[in-house]
Amino acid sequence: MQEISIELQIANRNYPLRVNQAEAESALMAAELINQKLKDFEERYGVRDVQDLFAMSALQIATQLIDLEKQGVAYHEQVIQRMKTMEDMVDEVLKDQ
Repeated sequence: MQEISIELQIANRNYPLRVNQAEAESALMAAELINQKLKDFEERYGVRDVQDLFAMSALQIATQLIDLEKQGVAYHEQVIQRMKTMEDMVDEVLKDQ
C-alpha cells in the first residue's frame, strides 16, 4: 500500500505523519475527534492544562472503545450460538431421514 505524508494538528501542535493512503482519512478524523474532546472538556470543566485535557480525553475514548469491543464480542457469541442451534436443527432433520 502506498504511503503518503499528512500533517495533523492536535492541540495547536503539528504532527507530520507518513501513513498508508487507506489510513489517512481515519487519522484525520481521529485528530478531529481528539481536538473536539479537548475543547469539550476545556469548556465543560474549565480545565486549561493540556496534559489533563489529553488524559481526560484518552480515558473517555478508551472507555468507549472497550465498550464497543465488548458489544462486538457479545454479538459474535450470539451469532455462534445461533449457528450452533441451526446446526443442531439440521442434524436432527438428517437423523429423521
